[in-house]
Amino acid sequence: MTTRPSAATNPGTGLAAGTTGPERRPGDTSDVARIAVQAASLVPGVSVVRPAAVRLDDRSVGLDLHLITWYGHSVPTIAETVRAVVTDRVAAQTGLSVAVVTVTVDDLLVPGVDSSGVGTATPEDG
Repeated sequence: MTTRPSAATNPGTGLAAGTTGPERRPGDTSDVARIAVQAASLVPGVSVVRPAAVRLDDRSVGLDLHLITWYGHSVPTIAETVRAVVTDRVAAQTGLSVAVVTVTVDDLLVPGVDSSGVGTATPEDG
């Protein structure tokens, strides 16, 4: 017998939306770090993202991320965009409340000077 998830269920688990099965909790620190890195990597001007810390309790999470960005992009704009995107994505995928996302920019890559293949995107991409 095949059952179809209703509109109020999570298609990946078949459970009610916002719940998780006993076999896996998507709020594990490694899962949260992975989600945060993937989300931050989508922001134009971000070259490298490293999770520095994930502080997790039953209902909320705090994140510290370290970035390397491309010269020519506004660092404050990148930081704020990363905060917003990571907050939205982590909350949506884990059901946890995001208490804080701290963004530290460790380095700034200059096109033509820093072309060692470190980054995943160039300024022209974003």
